[in-house]
Amino acid sequence: MQPSSTLGAAKRCTACGLPADIGRYCEDCGGDLEEFAVPAEEVPWRSSIAVEENTDHPGGSDDHIAFVLPGIGAATDVGHRHHYNQDSIAIAVADDGRKIAVVCDGVSGASDSERASLAGVEAAVTEIRAALGEGLTAEDASRRGVGAAHSAVAAVGKQYPNSPPSSTYVSAVVEGNQAILCWVGDSRAYWAGEKEARCLTVDDTIQARLEYQGVDPADERYKNPYAKALLAWLGADAPTLNPNLLRVDLGGGHVVVCSDGLSRYFNDDHDLLPLPDGSVGDKAVALTRQALANGGHDNISVAVVELESPGSVQADGHAQEHAGQDVQNQGDGSAAPSGVVSEAEYTQMLGGGRP
Repeated sequence: MQPSSTLGAAKRCTACGLPADIGRYCEDCGGDLEEFAVPAEEVPWRSSIAVEENTDHPGGSDDHIAFVLPGIGAATDVGHRHHYNQDSIAIAVADDGRKIAVVCDGVSGASDSERASLAGVEAAVTEIRAALGEGLTAEDASRRGVGAAHSAVAAVGKQYPNSPPSSTYVSAVVEGNQAILCWVGDSRAYWAGEKEARCLTVDDTIQARLEYQGVDPADERYKNPYAKALLAWLGADAPTLNPNLLRVDLGGGHVVVCSDGLSRYFNDDHDLLPLPDGSVGDKAVALTRQALANGGHDNISVAVVELESPGSVQADGHAQEHAGQDVQNQGDGSAAPSGVVSEAEYTQMLGGGRP
């Protein structure tokens, strides 16, 4: 659970000023409640845990919530098609000022994925923050974070042996103008400058790996029905955890981490631009609203993190090359034969997978 100080100071009455935990109206005088900012020193991290729970699916994220910490804005929305939110998001500021954002997207069709994804982001953000405080590098802290998330998601699944919940994962630790990214599945991280944007992650699917390696679009492997299947995820039924890890020097701008509820509407990386005006909180909310305006077919989660130079015109010219050199565990998609016809055969050769 996130620090209790966030709940005690999340809302207050506009009439009498008394704090309130949940609801729309003050229990003392009946006045309207409003959210207000909490000093960062009192709240080292925050998550999308529901203020007013969905009684049909308790224990997950709020259906509509936005929150901020210094230099980080976050928002999540259930979207137009789903009855509850299986996305979760958490943000934190380390004692030394480094900024942390984590998104988990609970996989639809499994039991209690909404509770598992929330457990995942909260475990990750607290573990990353603790590891940084112990003096670990951002890479080692990120490894500990994804490991904690994996264990938390798997723990929720113990009561569902036949259909355990699962989740994708992406985290970002921002140090100055560098971002340390860790991901499993198809939740993404983007860099956004004033005139340029770039996806920094590679989805854990065969199609994405083939595209990343520059394989000819006419290659038969793109046509396999399981080419878009996830090869990696978090949870009790997941393959051996072997997350992707990347450090990239971006020069300035913003890092955007998100679920595919947003990225599904990007035909090109530059569709992220122009990044909405306003604070990082305004930007996160506006990106969520853009996804809703485009159909809102899935749950949407977005975190926007300022780099040291948020107004920078462009990133380091080597950022794309860094991504290609430093991404770990991308696999060799070219080793997969195009004649495989069963999902089990096709995905086993590349480390597992699910549609």
